[in-house]
Amino acid sequence: MNTSLLVYIINFVSLAISVCQLCVASSIFDFIVINKMYYTSHDETVLIDPHHAVIFFCAPILSAAIALLTISIPSLPRSFQNFITRHPMLIAIIHAILLTVASIAFAFCSLTAAQLSLSIGYYAYNGVPQKFQDASYWYFLRLRASTVLFGVQSIFTLSQIGLLYMGIECRYKVILPQQREKKELIISPPLRSQI
Repeated sequence: MNTSLLVYIINFVSLAISVCQLCVASSIFDFIVINKMYYTSHDETVLIDPHHAVIFFCAPILSAAIALLTISIPSLPRSFQNFITRHPMLIAIIHAILLTVASIAFAFCSLTAAQLSLSIGYYAYNGVPQKFQDASYWYFLRLRASTVLFGVQSIFTLSQIGLLYMGIECRYKVILPQQREKKELIISPPLRSQI
């Protein structure tokens, strides 16, 4: 496997950020939000739509899957490695497309989390009763953290494309065909008989 160390570092960092995003999303979309129990008291407007959970969970899972597959290429079965060796351009295009889709999804999630945190911000500091204000502050902090994490991951994923594919030399080299070692026969010079 002749792949730059930068590829592994990038993918491990991406995997760590994806795990953090899943943890924050799990704390936002808890039992209360999923069952639409977090709403305003005067008009019963639901403040966090539980349908956002789909994209909040799918985007980090996609990123984690891309990172895990990239890291685990050397341990894949030989048939997969042969396919990758025969079609390196196809694999690189698929990888770049998946990274682009993940980056767009992260940008959308960051924007959505920012909008949700803005709508909840008022109740986080001026909510009545106090328990509603405390709950709003809880979700407000997590939505802000989610906004930052998704934004960082979107920029990081775009930089991955730039670092791996748009540099002077493509650093994302999948498995190169193994070079067969040619054993050279060492032939000793003929012995000359001395008379």
